[in-house]
Amino acid sequence: MIAAAFLAVVVVACDQPAPGVQRASMNLTDSSTGFGLTLTDRLLAEPGAGNVFISPLSVTLALSMAASAAHGAARASILATLGLDPTVDPSAQAKQTIDRLLESDPNAQLELAQAVWAAQGLTMNPYYVARLRGDYRAQIASLDFRSPDAPQVVNNWVDKATHHKIPNLVDGFDPATVAYIVNATYFHALWATEFKSAGSGDFRMFSGASVAVPMMRREDGVTEVVTPDYRAALLPYKGGRFSMVLLLPRAVLSPAEFSRFLTRARWDQSMTLLHDAAGGLLGGGSCAEKSVGPDASAVCDFGLVMPKFKLDYSAELLPELQAMGMATAGMPDLCGPCFISRVVQKTHLEVDEKGTTATAATGGAGAVALRLPMVVDRPFALALIDNASDAPLFLGVIGNL
Repeated sequence: MIAAAFLAVVVVACDQPAPGVQRASMNLTDSSTGFGLTLTDRLLAEPGAGNVFISPLSVTLALSMAASAAHGAARASILATLGLDPTVDPSAQAKQTIDRLLESDPNAQLELAQAVWAAQGLTMNPYYVARLRGDYRAQIASLDFRSPDAPQVVNNWVDKATHHKIPNLVDGFDPATVAYIVNATYFHALWATEFKSAGSGDFRMFSGASVAVPMMRREDGVTEVVTPDYRAALLPYKGGRFSMVLLLPRAVLSPAEFSRFLTRARWDQSMTLLHDAAGGLLGGGSCAEKSVGPDASAVCDFGLVMPKFKLDYSAELLPELQAMGMATAGMPDLCGPCFISRVVQKTHLEVDEKGTTATAATGGAGAVALRLPMVVDRPFALALIDNASDAPLFLGVIGNL
């Protein structure tokens, strides 16, 4: 499983005042679930929407760098949109989050890279530069945005940071561009228990039409949540620090219908049941079946059939972020008259059966014949989570293959 996310914030100049700065600490990962679900739902609700696959972590880190350059109301609006305390500078907590994730698990490859390009002759606040370098581990360089070679400078950096999964992001820069703020997030891990090829199967897309896609399967050992409205599955990666979580509605939903289905309440219900069954650290390998009333339960040792696929996704996020309440002006530590003009994210996702067989809790094999496997043959939600916090590194809804 490989996922690469890229988020860029384009900054141009205008005239805006900037009040003073307040500093404190806030946990970025606590906010990313609610922010990620809200943003995903808004993208799904757009006219003509299809697959959506974003990295809430990438958006949060990139916009936190922008917020650290802002003051007062401008900073507060960015942080409130992200679900963070609007009264604090996020730099210190960003540093804690980056340090913790980069030292998380030698079995998984999680790489976070930040960069800021500033126009030649632009003088940034030295304290802001120190925060970028120290807290965000950001690379800082000057760039002539009017040069025809400027896009390739950024594209080369993105290509390298995403292991060549996103080779081209920038076609050109608006003449008013004075800075480019970037986060790239790369994740690669092997399944704790590998899948086997399952040939071809029908997948019902958002429209309800069916298409033949390659499928893969696990016979048992999958922890699942079963409710009247949906099923969910927990798929740990090798090492136990990260997992994939799937949410599969009972019905075939359109993107707009999925935006109403994928609520915080359903997410919290599925995560609570998975924790009840698998324990506090979801990748730990144990499982005990749990029920909440007559209609919702977590069960062990199920099978799973799902597609293997690749997809690329790109979105301009600024309109949705502004609709969520984010202001774009007032970044005096970057430059006095700066404002955010674009927020673009590209992602790449590959899911297949490859991996290294490792220890996994598998219950009684005799139970498999009595249970129908969960078959992911219609639009589904997918999240790659940090088991230590339940924070989604990546989050999306897939309905077109």
